[in-house]
Amino acid sequence: YTYEELRSLLELVQKYRCAETRRFAIDHIWDKRFSYHPADLIKLGHDFHIPHVFSRGFMNLLKIPLKEISKEHRLLVGEEVFVAFVYAKAMLDEHCRIVACEEPVILAHASDCGNPTACQEDWHAVWWNGMGRFLLDGRNPQPFSDAIKRFREMQFGRMGRGCQQLMFQVLDRGVAFRYADTFVKDVCQGLVRDLGITSDWFL
Repeated sequence: YTYEELRSLLELVQKYRCAETRRFAIDHIWDKRFSYHPADLIKLGHDFHIPHVFSRGFMNLLKIPLKEISKEHRLLVGEEVFVAFVYAKAMLDEHCRIVACEEPVILAHASDCGNPTACQEDWHAVWWNGMGRFLLDGRNPQPFSDAIKRFREMQFGRMGRGCQQLMFQVLDRGVAFRYADTFVKDVCQGLVRDLGITSDWFL
C-alpha cells in the first residue's frame, strides 16, 4: 500500500469504526515501516491516533540530516512536531560532539598496566582518532553502536590489555550512549501527550 492508499483505508476505518480493519492497517504499517518516509509515519500516527507509529516516525526522522528534510515533509509533520525535531536534533548533535571529544576517564588502571601515564595518553589519543572521527565524520557519521564496533578494532598503543578490557566494560554499560535513546523516548512521549495521540480514541 502507498501512503495515500493507507490514508484512504484509515479514513474509511475512522468513518465506519471497523476495529479489525484498523488492526490490519496498523499491522501493515508496522511491518513495512522502513518502506515509508518518517514524515509519512508521523502524519499517519498523528491523524489516526497510533502512538507507536508516530514515535517510530519521529525517531527515524532524527536520523535524517536537517538539510535533507524537504519543505513538503516539513509541512506534512506540522510546525509543532518540526520545531521539536529541530530542538531534539540540536541536543543530540551537541551530545554526540561531547561524547566524541571527551573520552571516559580511566579511574583505576589494571594490575598489568606498566605505565599509567602513557596508558592514559594513548587512551586519549585513540579515542579522539577513533570515536572522534567515527562520530563526527562530515560525510558519513556513524551511530554510536557502529562507532564502538569499529573503535574496538583499533590499536591502543601503550595501553595494557587489562586497561583496555576495563574501559570496554565502561563502554558496554553505555551510560553516555544510552542518554540519547532515553532523551528521544522522552521527547516522543511528550509529543504524544501534548498532541493528544492516544489509541483510546478509537474505543
